[in-house]
Amino acid sequence: MTALVYAANAFHYGWSPHTKNTVDDILAWLTALSLIALYVWGYRFLQRSPRKSVANVLLPAVPLVIVSFLTIPYDSTDVFLYSDMGWAQAHYGMNPYSQVLRSIPGIENDPMIAKHWMNANKNPWLDLPFVYGFAFALMARFLAWLGGGNWWLTVGLFKIINVIAYASICALLWTMARYFDDSRPDRTLYLFAWSPLVLQHHIANAHNDLIVGCLLLFAVKLLLDSRGIWAPAVLLVATLVKYITLPIIPVFIWYIGKREGRYHAVLSIMIAMAMLSILSAPFIGDVSGFRFDLIASQIGKTTAGSLYSFVYYVCRFVAPGWNDAFGLMVRLLLWSGSAAIVGWKLFEFCRKAKPELQDVISVSTWILFLIVFVASSQFYSWYIGMLFPLTLVLRSEEWMRSLMILLSTTHVFSLTSLSRKGIGYFVVTSGAALWASRHVGRTTFISGDLSVSGNRR
Repeated sequence: MTALVYAANAFHYGWSPHTKNTVDDILAWLTALSLIALYVWGYRFLQRSPRKSVANVLLPAVPLVIVSFLTIPYDSTDVFLYSDMGWAQAHYGMNPYSQVLRSIPGIENDPMIAKHWMNANKNPWLDLPFVYGFAFALMARFLAWLGGGNWWLTVGLFKIINVIAYASICALLWTMARYFDDSRPDRTLYLFAWSPLVLQHHIANAHNDLIVGCLLLFAVKLLLDSRGIWAPAVLLVATLVKYITLPIIPVFIWYIGKREGRYHAVLSIMIAMAMLSILSAPFIGDVSGFRFDLIASQIGKTTAGSLYSFVYYVCRFVAPGWNDAFGLMVRLLLWSGSAAIVGWKLFEFCRKAKPELQDVISVSTWILFLIVFVASSQFYSWYIGMLFPLTLVLRSEEWMRSLMILLSTTHVFSLTSLSRKGIGYFVVTSGAALWASRHVGRTTFISGDLSVSGNRR
């Protein structure tokens, strides 16, 4: 049944993602409701069953991954941007941070750039520099070079990278859940592997957030294996995909110093700096020409799903006279409040003589959550892919774990027209999950067990 819903969705949107109408939206709502219902039902069925093996959980999910892979991106044009920027580097030698696509003569006639699927947002990327980090720019260039100017192949290669990240996360989750004495690692694995948000936003629509989520989990696994000297370098690669992971690198270095010694901490910094030098070398020579103004405006823009947008538009609705000064005040309040909580979490972490690995996971998750969900004025539902895998290895009693599971479920509604409704989007997705995490309880998942029982080391 689940595979049929995924297949129907892929068939409906597959060939005309940019021509959506009311009927399309009704079908999108029906699809989202069906995917959520099937996901919850599958978890409750697993809960009532004896413990399953990794094969019992993953093999039935394979058709969902295949269908999602074959689905032409329909909810976002981001992967087309990845392909375009990669091709501009590989074929035209463009520096994506100091130049824009439109600066290349005749670029709109290039079949790699002018595909009609980009018409969904009138191809604004022609006039914008690359907003992602050096590591992802290099990956995009390599995949576009492999694609050799074939649009379908290039988009498929980006999807393959996400499938690899998906499979790697599954392997890491299974291993780490068992290490932490998770009595039902099959449930933990199911929550990620069968997540409709992961399958649709990251496999079907090919957003790059799952790459960051995989690298985060891998960095924690390195600490678990007493190979911490490599963890900051891995986090740096994640940062050079999306910059959000930069603030948690010091957390990992502090842990390494406390658990493995100062020598290893210093060595880990040196390895990370070497990685930075290697990844930045192809671009940094033209740093004076970087379009930091345009990059900053993209990173700091306001989107419908953010807490800032919700607060701002609610106040505008109640009192229409609010002006831009009020918007600035809201931003300062959200950032200062988040900074205060981060400071408190870091103080609690640093005061421990021998912090545990779960302490690293907890404080890192809180920092990322506060930046993405609270402080930032820009939020898209696929950002959850960066945090979701890491939160699944938190202690079962941690509120953040339950909250992120609920958020990953309610944000499936972002695949509907709700994503364009500032107040309603936040209420139905983030607001509903926050309410449920407090009122339904930390141990329930729509009348079923949300947490994973077992003692964690």
